[in-house]
Amino acid sequence: MTRRQIAGWYPLLVATASIGVANSVIFSLLSDLQDEYGFANYGLGLIAGTGFLVGFVGQIFVAPLADRGHSKALLIGGLALAVLGSVFFALASSLVAFVMARAIVGLSNSLFLPASRAIAVTIEPDRVTHRLSVLGGVELAGFVTGPVLGGVLVGPFGLRVPFLAAGAFALAGGLMLLPRSLPQPPIGPSSGLAFDLLRIRRIRAGVALSVALFVPVGFYDAILDRYMTDRGASNAMIGLAFLAFGVPFAIVAAFGGRLADRRGALRVGLIMSVLVVPITVGYGFVTVPLVIVAMSAVEGILQAIGSPASQAVVASGAPHGRAAAAQGLAGSMNLLVGAFTGYAAGTIYEHFGSEILFGIAGAGVVLFAMLAASQGLRKADRIGWVNDPTS
Repeated sequence: MTRRQIAGWYPLLVATASIGVANSVIFSLLSDLQDEYGFANYGLGLIAGTGFLVGFVGQIFVAPLADRGHSKALLIGGLALAVLGSVFFALASSLVAFVMARAIVGLSNSLFLPASRAIAVTIEPDRVTHRLSVLGGVELAGFVTGPVLGGVLVGPFGLRVPFLAAGAFALAGGLMLLPRSLPQPPIGPSSGLAFDLLRIRRIRAGVALSVALFVPVGFYDAILDRYMTDRGASNAMIGLAFLAFGVPFAIVAAFGGRLADRRGALRVGLIMSVLVVPITVGYGFVTVPLVIVAMSAVEGILQAIGSPASQAVVASGAPHGRAAAAQGLAGSMNLLVGAFTGYAAGTIYEHFGSEILFGIAGAGVVLFAMLAASQGLRKADRIGWVNDPTS
């Protein structure tokens, strides 16, 4: 790769962080919106779940366009939608309007992230996991900055300013990325939707592993703010919980990528998913906000190692010219599961409590990790686990 081909790498990282900020600022403001506008707990799930559902549709139908030469357009389009959705959030004053704003912001994610991951895979084919881990760390750094930003700004400035600040981040990311030259993922044949990739066992294993690690996210995004508020946490403390998750992720992600390259991405991802289970279940029994923050930090480390590994498994199974479609498929399955869990979280929490809610989340991690193992740990994989891309 020439310097010209990777000249846009750092602007891409900045833009990735900004899209994360725009998508996540809502998660430390949900209880404030609920208290201000008086909607029921199911409204929390509607707002969170709609973002996932729209993202699922976008990643299935739009992400494959990155494999047809449109990766840069998807990046810029995603950032533009992030700005638009953030402004819509700032102007909204009803549950329906909040759901619509969340749909716009959720669509921005589904345009941007598969294209950015496909570009990361293209830059250095021999260091795929490393590039994906760096991109994933920056993505999450932005994602956890959003709730911190919301928690800090909502007190002195009210509910509108955090959304406008998040939109400003996305606008800055777009302006920085727009003039840059980025490597184009290999152009593949026109293959319609990405579901055909599920015929590849490696893709099935990677998608299941990705979902296993993502299962708790739909629950967290919908209910963590309300859950911690009910335990006496302030907005600043809630933002700190997100930050405690994201800072270790950003620090450890590059190490996680190297570990997966050395030890096998599937093996590393499965081990991390198993370790995530007791933390996920444990949230349901904790009543002290600072303990929740500490648990978030530990989970952030585990996710930092596991998530890039799952993306690498998907990348290793993608046919030539289908990198974006494969990453979009994995992302869309995450979002589909996130939509179901997000929609259900508020109702489950209200009627059954946190113990049942997070117990279901932990069971979901186990279920999809077992599915990933059943697809990946066949005879051909027992030595290297993921080192044969044809398996």
